[in-house]
Amino acid sequence: MLRFIVELMRDGKAVERAEVRAGNVVEAAKTRGPITIPCREEPQTGEWIRVTHPDGITTTWFEADR
Repeated sequence: MLRFIVELMRDGKAVERAEVRAGNVVEAAKTRGPITIPCREEPQTGEWIRVTHPDGITTTWFEADR
């Protein structure tokens, strides 16, 4: 298991943050609930989930399913 940082982002600012242990970035994102994997750049407005990889440099973002 790896340690990821999972953040709930709203309009470009982290409003919630948690360190989670997961096998991969998708599992880490799913700790916030159901997700959709988008195929575009990270948004600047709205709400999304950002996951920082264990290297501390790479991030991946996901849309929360409602």
